Amino acid sequence: MGRKSQADAATPKPRKKLFTVKRLAIGSVLFVVFMVVSVEISSQSWFCNSCHIMEPFYTSWKNDTHTEVHCVECHIDPGVDNFIAAKLNGAGQVVDDILNRTSPKPSASVSEMACTRAGCHTKEHIIETNTDTDSFKFSHELHLDHEYFGIKMQCTTCHSHIRGSTHFEVNTGICITCHLIESADDTVLQAQHTEPPADAGPGIRLIRMTVRQPDEAAPGADADPELFPEGHPTTAEGVPPANCQACHEPPAEEFEYRGLMVNHADFLDWGASCESCHRGVTTNPNPIDDTACLSCHTFGVDHAKPAEELHRIHQEGKHKIECFSCHGEPRHGPEAMEERLQALDCTGCHIDQHNIQQRSYLAAGAEQATTAVSPMFMAHVDCAGCHVSQTPVDSNPHSGAMVRRAAASGCDACHAPGLGDRMIPLWQTATRGLYDKAKAEFDALDSQVPPGPGREALDEAGGLIQLVELDGSWGVHNPDYTQQLLGQAREKIAAAKAALGGGS
Repeated sequence: MGRKSQADAATPKPRKKLFTVKRLAIGSVLFVVFMVVSVEISSQSWFCNSCHIMEPFYTSWKNDTHTEVHCVECHIDPGVDNFIAAKLNGAGQVVDDILNRTSPKPSASVSEMACTRAGCHTKEHIIETNTDTDSFKFSHELHLDHEYFGIKMQCTTCHSHIRGSTHFEVNTGICITCHLIESADDTVLQAQHTEPPADAGPGIRLIRMTVRQPDEAAPGADADPELFPEGHPTTAEGVPPANCQACHEPPAEEFEYRGLMVNHADFLDWGASCESCHRGVTTNPNPIDDTACLSCHTFGVDHAKPAEELHRIHQEGKHKIECFSCHGEPRHGPEAMEERLQALDCTGCHIDQHNIQQRSYLAAGAEQATTAVSPMFMAHVDCAGCHVSQTPVDSNPHSGAMVRRAAASGCDACHAPGLGDRMIPLWQTATRGLYDKAKAEFDALDSQVPPGPGREALDEAGGLIQLVELDGSWGVHNPDYTQQLLGQAREKIAAAKAALGGGS
C-alpha cells in the first residue's frame, strides 16, 4: 500500500501540467498583444510628443504641410530591418526620457529613401519639377543626385528643419553656401595674393567667389561656354553659376526704394552689370574654426579628415547636421547689403587684430603644444568669459566706444569666488620670471652670434620671446603654453650659445 502511494506521488498530475501550458500560452499571447499594441501606439505621432523635449518640434509638424504624414513614415526608412532597429532604439529613448537624461537637442534624420517611399514622392516627378518665382529660379534636375564639393545632393540637403516654427522647409542659405562660395584652394589664394596661415591645420577654409561675368556686359551677351555649357548653370565639376540671372530675373516694374524710384530696365539698357549697384550682396563667411568640432565631438583637430570625407559623414551619415553648424550662416540679398552698410566690414582695416592672443589661447605655435591645450579652451570658454569689464577705449574715451577688458571677477562665474584673484598673480609672476631670464640670455648673446645655424636658432628664440610679450596677458591666456614657449626659447638660446663655442 505504501509503495503504491509513493508511485502515485512521483507521477506528475496531467491537470497541473495542462495548467502550466495554459499559463505559458496565455503569457505568450499577452506578450504578443503587448508588443503589437506598443508598436502601434509608439508609431502614432502624438506619442512622439510624450517626450518632454519634443513639444516645439511636434507643434511645428502640426503646422507643416506634412501634418497628415506620421513621424515614423519620414524618420524611419522603409524596410522591416530598419523598422525593428528604430523601435529598439526608441525603447532606449523612452528609458532615457523617464530617467531625464535626454538631450535638449535631439538628432533626427530623414533619408532620401523615406522621401521616395511608396505613396510619397517619386524622383521622376521631382526632377521634372522646376521653380520659377519672382524671387528665384530653381531646377531639381540640376541638383538631385549631383555632387558638388564632395556633397551628394539629396532631398534633405536643401529641405530641412532649420528653425522651431517651421518643421520642414527649403533652407535657402544652402544655395549661398554652394553657389557663391568656393573652397579656398591654392589657386584661389594665389589669385587673391593671399597665403594660407603657416599654422593652418587640417580643415576647410571658405572664401567668397569672384563674380565671373559673360564676355560682354551688355544684356543678351553670350556666356562663357566653360562656365555655362549648353545653357546649364553648372559644369560637371560643380562650378557654381556666377551670373545673377541664372537664379534671379531683375524686377520688371519700377518701384520706390527709400524715396528713390528704381527702374532696372534703364540700367540694363545702359549695359550696367548687377554688381555695379549690388556690391556686398553676399556676406563673407567666417573661416571654419576648429573649435566648431568640439561642439559635438570630444576629440581635437588632429582627427579631422579631408573635406570631401567630412562632407560625406555629416551630410549622408545617420545623423545629418546643417551646413551652418560648421560654416556659419552666410547672408545674401538686401539683408546682407543692409548689414554691410550698418556694420561695414571691420576686417577691412582691423586685420588679425587679436591674432597673437588667439594663437596663445589655442596653443597654435609651440613645437610640442599637445600638452599645452588650455582647460578653459577645452571647456569652450570664449573671450567674453574672462573679458567682462566694459570700459571706454583708451585712444578716445569720449567717443562712447566701449571695449571688454579682462577682470579677475570673470572667473567667479564658473569657479569659487576669489580664484582669479589668487591664480592670476601666480601665473603672471611665474611667466614674468621665465621671460626675464630668457630675455636677459637673449640680449647678452644677440650681438655676438654671427650668421649661421646659431643665428637662426637665436632669431627663433627671439620670435618666441616676442610672442609672449605681444600676447600681453603674461600667461593668463594659457599658462602652460606660455611657459612652454619660453622654455623652447631658452633651449634655442642654449643651442646658439653652443654653436658660438660658449658651451652648452
